[in-house]
Amino acid sequence: MADAYAHIACCLDGSPAGDAALAAAIRMRALGAGRLTLVHVMEPGVSVYTGYVGEEMNDDVHDARSWMERMVALSPGSEGVLLEGHAPTVVSEWARGADVDLLVAVRHRGRVEHLLLGSFAQHLAYNSPCAVMLVQPPGDAG
Repeated sequence: MADAYAHIACCLDGSPAGDAALAAAIRMRALGAGRLTLVHVMEPGVSVYTGYVGEEMNDDVHDARSWMERMVALSPGSEGVLLEGHAPTVVSEWARGADVDLLVAVRHRGRVEHLLLGSFAQHLAYNSPCAVMLVQPPGDAG
């Protein structure tokens, strides 16, 4: 049998589709004794670009930290990482520096969103420094 992955990272966004990715990452981790890191990216909004860090932004960061703490508590033995920036880019860069062996993510943008914003999953598949497991969203035939 091949060696299990030493460091699995799972990209979460708080959606039911993200929950499917987490379930897949937990199953992969069960194959060995590797680390599991839960990753969430806060994409900057207008307030970040203007330099304004108001109460609303601080609330967003606090909410993201609280949510990540809950996710880690629900996934025993995992650790959480919050990143900020353009999600596909910062996840790939972080994975390279964190020696991640497997990135788990879900594909769930609709066609219009994909045309306007691009595909997070596609970017990871082509630019990740490690293996990528893409999980089908619940109820999606493809």
